[in-house]
Amino acid sequence: MPTPLRDKNEIKIFILFLLDKIGYPLDYNTLGSIVVQDGIVRFFDFADCFFQLLDAGHIARAEEDAAQLHLAEEDKDEEMFEITATGREIAHVLGESLMITVREQGERSALRHLSLKRLGATVDQSYEPQGDGFMYHCSIKDKNGKVFSVDLRLDDRRKLDRVTRNFADKPEIIYRGILALLSGDVNYIFE
Repeated sequence: MPTPLRDKNEIKIFILFLLDKIGYPLDYNTLGSIVVQDGIVRFFDFADCFFQLLDAGHIARAEEDAAQLHLAEEDKDEEMFEITATGREIAHVLGESLMITVREQGERSALRHLSLKRLGATVDQSYEPQGDGFMYHCSIKDKNGKVFSVDLRLDDRRKLDRVTRNFADKPEIIYRGILALLSGDVNYIFE
């Protein structure tokens, strides 16, 4: 686990880094939970830095229409916050100054929070017979295009049914698992 951040500027960069990675508005409590969940930042430091970023214009209250797109029905009354263009620029330029272990842990924190529904993503799957088995296709697309796509040859109907059912039930977990495997962060799957 990375050493906790104590420097206020590093904490601010970390908050902006996470908001940029998540890519959609969040309420204060959710953002706070993500930032402090791995012990990289203490909650009181988060609170102090968050409001300094808000005052400086690096974080702003999200416009209602944009914020509502990313909320479950029960969360519609929450005030939402998003990174501004200036905040995003800071995240891109100074995010690299954070220790790599802090960035990686932060990305895992952001990934745990990513919701396909909140991103407006669609999940698709299909299959066709091929030889003695089936060719299975699954994909996830968001507003920017294809996020994830897999083609898999399966030997029998039982495997096809199980794969189809699992992807329909848990597309986010499958996506995160494959991303963790491909990025070499296999332990993330079990966190």
